[in-house]
Amino acid sequence: MLNLLVRNKRLPIALDIGADSVKMLQVRRSPASWSIIAAGMARMACQAQQDPAAWRKEVVATVRNLLGANGFSGHKVVTALSCGELSIKSVRLPSMPEAELREAVKWEAKERFGFDLAPDQLSYLDAGEVRNGNETAREVIMLAAPREVIDAHIDLLADIGLAPEHIDAAPVALFRGFERFLRRRDDEQTVSVVVDLGCSATRVVVARGRQIVFIKSIDIGGRKFSEAVATQFNLSYADARQIRVKKAGELAANPSGPGEPQRDKSDAESLDWNIHDAVRAHVEALSGEIALCLRYCSVTFRGLRPAQVILSGGEAYDPFVTKIIGERLGVECTLGHPLQGIAVNNTDLGGDRSAQVEWATCAGLAIRDLELGDQTELDHGENRLSA
Repeated sequence: MLNLLVRNKRLPIALDIGADSVKMLQVRRSPASWSIIAAGMARMACQAQQDPAAWRKEVVATVRNLLGANGFSGHKVVTALSCGELSIKSVRLPSMPEAELREAVKWEAKERFGFDLAPDQLSYLDAGEVRNGNETAREVIMLAAPREVIDAHIDLLADIGLAPEHIDAAPVALFRGFERFLRRRDDEQTVSVVVDLGCSATRVVVARGRQIVFIKSIDIGGRKFSEAVATQFNLSYADARQIRVKKAGELAANPSGPGEPQRDKSDAESLDWNIHDAVRAHVEALSGEIALCLRYCSVTFRGLRPAQVILSGGEAYDPFVTKIIGERLGVECTLGHPLQGIAVNNTDLGGDRSAQVEWATCAGLAIRDLELGDQTELDHGENRLSA
């Protein structure tokens, strides 16, 4: 009986706080399967960059509402710090045993980051061997957070009435949502690229097998697209975003319809054309930045090239955006399904915008205790920054 209770374990609540939305999942594992037992998502009117105090207040109210209305159990959560809250740097170190590498990372971090680092502010990922001139070195991705960022995050959770079991790094959680599909021996050299199109930024995570080798945050996201539409049509940001979402949904629902609208077409098609015209420059700039990321990985890791790019995030619902990215990269782009294989049951994932595609980071948080894998963690207490 005790063994059955342990194996049917209800995991902590996964809480993904984004720039314009909150997503929450709670998963239960049984001997044969995983299932979602509670889920909730809510959009927020306020955005962090515009008014941090109002955004914080709205986050507290939003999470409390989701907790009360969606059947979540317990007060322990697994959350993440976003790329904007983290400092991420890649360094090359001589090849050395793991224990020595751990100490070398601590020393290197003191030199590279502009703030003092306690153990719970630093984690790292060993990206593997690279050629450094005529010698072999190790590429290491260091992730650090200022003390005030961690304290503010914990204070926010305390205001809600939640206790953090883990504070993860968002790009690591993002990849974890897809890493569980890489189990076969043939997957050990598979090159995975996850491009998470968010409101405030776009995250690029590149991995070889189950090993992350590259992380980059690009300051171009849905906010810039909507601001461009607002300028084009002389609208408020909220109205522009609503129009973008509506037209993108129509295009997604009719993928076999006519191609990109022309200027001399109907009013509806002309509206589509003007929206696309407004956002095109930002989408092409984003595509160029992603291409530079892939080029860096190809050079650094000796021909590391992906067969496809997995798209996730709240902006991946827009077929025009994803189409332009695919064309500029010259690589097939597919929408991610991070909840594949997890029984959704009767939970509401917020449904009408390619529901699974924006749940990647939250899914990675929800299954963290099941999918720790072999990634390195600096053990520094209960509220640790983990990778």
